[in-house]
Amino acid sequence: MSRRFSGLLLILVLALVVALGFWLSKSAQEQRVVPTAQVDPEANQFFAEDFVVWSMDASGQLKYRLSGTRLEQRQGDQSSHVESPVLIMEHPPAPDWTLRSERGWVSSGGDEVQLLGHVQLDRPGAPDHPPMTITSRDVTVWTLPRQAHTNARARMVTTHREAEGVGMTLDLTRDTLELESQVRGTYVPH
Repeated sequence: MSRRFSGLLLILVLALVVALGFWLSKSAQEQRVVPTAQVDPEANQFFAEDFVVWSMDASGQLKYRLSGTRLEQRQGDQSSHVESPVLIMEHPPAPDWTLRSERGWVSSGGDEVQLLGHVQLDRPGAPDHPPMTITSRDVTVWTLPRQAHTNARARMVTTHREAEGVGMTLDLTRDTLELESQVRGTYVPH
């Protein structure tokens, strides 16, 4: 019996050694696994200072040029927050439009730009296109349909006319400006 007992004891010790080895290897493996950190969606993925971004469409044509004093791209939704943005949109055959604001937000794909706070839109003069300045607040720009819109009061000034109203849509493709309500204007013949 002692031989049987010795064999049984040996099997039991071997089983304990195997179980202990398995447990130790699993514990060591768990310690090697680095826990994934929770991503703060508001944390910056990167930032740039005194920057210029050239955004192209699918065919490689320039959609717009965006510059500013600081750009911060968020980790969560890949959107960007911009300080003192200057957005330049081409408007052939007329001169380019320059849009400025206090701060801004750009969607992850760059198709929507929100110009926040005081906003000024300028187009220099050219033959058949008088200079134009529009002032407003909180303007949303859609870069592919090439439109800008606000629900706030907007004021437009050109060489011989002035107009203001509440709500505005500027369509660069159709070359139109629409003031939506409470519109007043002045035209000075020349």
